[in-house]
Amino acid sequence: MQLKGADVRMKNKLTYNQTLVAYLCITPALLGFFLLTFLPIVGIIIFSFTHYTGLLKPTWVGFDNYISIFTKDLFFYKSVVVTLYFALGSVLGGIIYSFFIALLLNMDVPGRGIFRSIYYVPAIVPAMAVNIVWAWMYDANFGLFNFILNSLGLDKSLWLYSETTSVPSIVLMTIWGTGNLIVIFLAGLQNVPKTYLEAVEIDGGNAWHKFKNVTIPMMTPIIFFNFLMNMITNLQVFVPSFALTNGGPNDSTLFMVFLIYREGFIKNNMGYACAISFVFFIFVAILTALIFSVSNKWVYYEGK
Repeated sequence: MQLKGADVRMKNKLTYNQTLVAYLCITPALLGFFLLTFLPIVGIIIFSFTHYTGLLKPTWVGFDNYISIFTKDLFFYKSVVVTLYFALGSVLGGIIYSFFIALLLNMDVPGRGIFRSIYYVPAIVPAMAVNIVWAWMYDANFGLFNFILNSLGLDKSLWLYSETTSVPSIVLMTIWGTGNLIVIFLAGLQNVPKTYLEAVEIDGGNAWHKFKNVTIPMMTPIIFFNFLMNMITNLQVFVPSFALTNGGPNDSTLFMVFLIYREGFIKNNMGYACAISFVFFIFVAILTALIFSVSNKWVYYEGK
């Protein structure tokens, strides 16, 4: 049945109104992306080709900043190594720890709701408060950890004040704060189909067979998501280095973001800091693409 002219105009007007409302609803998100993400990235790229102190007018230097990064700046290479070291340690340790805790919290035990809340608390505690408490526990003279070591008859450790133990100390603190990963893993575990687990029981399988052949494959998308997001987050680590070690000792915790901060806001070399920022952006983008490229080899999706 064909619509009459008035009906067509009414339908077109309704479609126009719906489209207008849709665009109005997404306008805040588009403005936020344009003003807070896109324009700053463009600005960083432009300033990276200049000598800019943040106060005086920038002067164009071309690729001099990038040449200095890869040929003269020894701190840059050390920062890359330290950042990757921290990111890999905190991500792998965080994934293993949070998955194990999620498995325990998924069991039907009394008071598990309380335990779930306790393990999530570190994720919502202010970062500076966490760092202050851990700085006291890591204190070389009166810290809790050295008190425990001394009580066990072991030698004290310098923790944050040693080049060899500073990054592992921050990794341990970061792993402790992975309550958000625990919640995501727990949600994934509760969505594992019960029929698959029952099928393993019917075939004579035990708890290990369920875990290996059902739980792990069904959880690979969650593992991949947590791994990717946690890797991107930990590559941008800044607060522990700023609050606990100030990049030391001997630049052993000079993470990439702290290097950018030091160049831009302490040395007032904003143009050079922008160049490092853009290189860091490209580095994270390439690493993310590589992680995605290998994900199809081990991530299982039920629809396949």
